[in-house]
Amino acid sequence: MTVFAKFIRSIKEHKDLIRYLTFFDLKSNVARTYMGFLWWIIDPILYMMIYYLLVVVILGRGGPHYLVILFTGLIPLKFTTACLVDSTSSIVGKASIIKQIYVPKIVFILVRLCVNSIKFLLSSIVLMLFLLVYGIDFEWTYLLYPIIAVIHAIILLPLMILFAHVGVYLRDIKNLMQYIARVLLYVSPVLFTISDVPKRLAGLFYLNPFTTVIESYRNILLYHSQPLWLLLGGLIVISFILLYFALKILFKYENEYAKVI
Repeated sequence: MTVFAKFIRSIKEHKDLIRYLTFFDLKSNVARTYMGFLWWIIDPILYMMIYYLLVVVILGRGGPHYLVILFTGLIPLKFTTACLVDSTSSIVGKASIIKQIYVPKIVFILVRLCVNSIKFLLSSIVLMLFLLVYGIDFEWTYLLYPIIAVIHAIILLPLMILFAHVGVYLRDIKNLMQYIARVLLYVSPVLFTISDVPKRLAGLFYLNPFTTVIESYRNILLYHSQPLWLLLGGLIVISFILLYFALKILFKYENEYAKVI
């Protein structure tokens, strides 16, 4: 059986478990806080206000439309960092289940992707409402938003699998990911746009795949233009190649995880 066939079969056979664990995790997150679901909406708004205060009010930079530029970058970045950080403990965190019964470990990684995708969906609704209030008209390019979001998730999945595998053997990887998440803020066009970067350096930023993703979101939301289809297509190809090797590693070692954790 090929790697992708095993991957698809694991999803089909455990789709109910994925659904159950996803909503169980969401309910658990809500139960631990007084404001529940509201935190998923308030959190990106607070981040936006902090960086707006720092860049525009204190440093006097950014320009009149910096608020929307900032918000359209922070929402995708938060989805990215949440998925990567959560993936490091996605398998280790389910040690009690793993030691009792066999469950394909890809299930636990997909659960973290689903949980953060739902949070991303809620944040995206807030983003759309914010743009409407700000005076940016709804255009047909907004309909491309789900397509970019799916591509975004495809890019994240192989990375999550690799980090989940490493997280079993190296527990410090979660702490390290906190710093990597901060680095992503500065090497991705979140606090700025690519047009603000000198042309001789702009190409270097595209070595970061999330530059293409964030710029594509901004194109369809702010400029009502096409996403960076060519670059996105290249990222999909690379992501599927990386997904093949990531799944191969996961399926090879998943039976040993119970002994390690």
